[in-house]
Amino acid sequence: MDINIASIKNYEGKSIPIDCEIDLKGREGDDFEIIAPIKVKGAIRNFGGTIELDAKGAAALRMICDRCAEEYEARAEFDIIESFKETERFERGEENENPDIIGFSGDSIDLDEYVYSGLVVSLPGKHLCREDCKGLCPECGANLNDGPCRCDTRPTDPRFDILDSLDIE
Repeated sequence: MDINIASIKNYEGKSIPIDCEIDLKGREGDDFEIIAPIKVKGAIRNFGGTIELDAKGAAALRMICDRCAEEYEARAEFDIIESFKETERFERGEENENPDIIGFSGDSIDLDEYVYSGLVVSLPGKHLCREDCKGLCPECGANLNDGPCRCDTRPTDPRFDILDSLDIE
């Protein structure tokens, strides 16, 4: 989604409110699925010649639990904070001291990439359907959230492990 910034680009202190939904469904290679348009609310403002994007996003996601392999839905809320400067300013000799400032040209900024990046960075490294997920039985593969399985889980004396490898009938 493009935001037209022509009305603030040359006017320090001016801002544009943002309240929109961005459809980012169908991205390939992710370990989650965006199941509804992402809601974005915030503002984009001219702060000393730098265009500042400060917004919050909310997304509905479908994921696979890393412990029990069950599909579940989750909600992610995240911040979107980016700084932009016209690339013409860099060409005129102004130094870009801050590597976090993104160059742009024209009168609009496409929010899709920055909303998506904010979402991905906010997600935990491990997807869990719930904090106390018990996972799968290592022997039979049963989902332990549904109840205990019939596997023998009594601890064995490690001194007798060698006997398990003998082929005795």
